[in-house]
Amino acid sequence: MQNRDMSKMLKWIALVIIAFGVVFSAIHIAEFNDKNLGLMIGIGFLVGGLQIWIFGVAAPLMQKMQDERKKVGPDRNREPV
Repeated sequence: MQNRDMSKMLKWIALVIIAFGVVFSAIHIAEFNDKNLGLMIGIGFLVGGLQIWIFGVAAPLMQKMQDERKKVGPDRNREPV
């Protein structure tokens, strides 16, 4: 699997998890406290989905930076003579 495919897959998974979070939170929002397990699960899905989405965006960028460093070579930070 290529990085672009992995990124798209992670974004779709994150979207599904965020949708579950919205549904769980909307269903259980009537009692807004920390003892409401359904609401806490919904908030957990929202936070987890956002973290997965951020990783899906950041991972290809980090890979691109690493590939660019390999192309430039180790003498990049050397002072000119």
